[in-house]
Amino acid sequence: MRLLVFEFITGGGFINQPLPPSLLQEGYLMRNALLDDLCLLNKLELLVLHDERVAFAVETHHKYIRYLIINTGKDIQELLLEKSSLYDAVWLIAPETEGILARWAQFFNKQGKKMCLSGQEAIDLCQDKLATFNRLQKAGVACIPSFLFTSKVVIEPGLWVLKANDSVGCDEVYLLQEEQHWKAVLAKLIPEHRYILQPYIAGKVLSLSCLFYQGQAFFICCNEQQMTIERQQFILSACWVNVQTEKCQQYQQLCQSIAAAIPQLFGYIGIDFIETEAGENLILEINPRLTSSYAGINEATGLNVAELVLAMLNKKIPIFKKTKNHPVLIDIN
Repeated sequence: MRLLVFEFITGGGFINQPLPPSLLQEGYLMRNALLDDLCLLNKLELLVLHDERVAFAVETHHKYIRYLIINTGKDIQELLLEKSSLYDAVWLIAPETEGILARWAQFFNKQGKKMCLSGQEAIDLCQDKLATFNRLQKAGVACIPSFLFTSKVVIEPGLWVLKANDSVGCDEVYLLQEEQHWKAVLAKLIPEHRYILQPYIAGKVLSLSCLFYQGQAFFICCNEQQMTIERQQFILSACWVNVQTEKCQQYQQLCQSIAAAIPQLFGYIGIDFIETEAGENLILEINPRLTSSYAGINEATGLNVAELVLAMLNKKIPIFKKTKNHPVLIDIN
């Protein structure tokens, strides 16, 4: 198989504008971890899009990989159409913000390329946090209460989380309580963006790494996100991968309930949720792509998730053989 790896941040998605520091490190971690896994597999030809401003992956990758360098001023879509004969399948990692992931998935689908990614309907749904909340609520999956924020909304006293409806990571995610905080954040909001409001619920900020295939879910591991707050904005500083292993069955059931609600999900999926102090799991959002937790999965569990996803692409149900079981810390900064 000839596989194109396109991680949007490191792969030239922002070639004609400054690289966003908040996303660059996560993109770099995900890309390099994916290349580590792919380079262990036989019969793969790898073509990797690479922004000229970004450092290369680990040196040992180079003998397995052909890099397609993206220079300033390049039109990536034109370049990929020109090089279309060089790849049969695509592994796309891109932010949902402003429909980026959805547009690029559609671009490759129109070329008839195999995709290590969910169906278009699932991508479109998951990039809209409010629509995802409504779908899951209707299916009986417990979520953080969410509603559209407008200037007419009456805010009751208390702690609130305000976020862009299509935000990725902690980008445009704010914790608000005092009046001066509201004033400062509201002044920064982008008029064209839609925002949602959620009550702040104390608890552990967790995520699930899992695989989805034809309406079935396969839980891999649970991860705990280390958050800080700077100027009312949430910042993801690190992530413990493969924690709370005693709750595997509970998490498998949660993943399966999401698979039933959104059957078009495919491949690696990250599910963010809050475990409340009462022990309830409330879904925050679903990421239909690799997440930063991916960077620690092989070391924590011994699983080569890339191999499993490619097997599903060839219509094979994933078979897990974990050879390790310990937590791994991934530093995001």
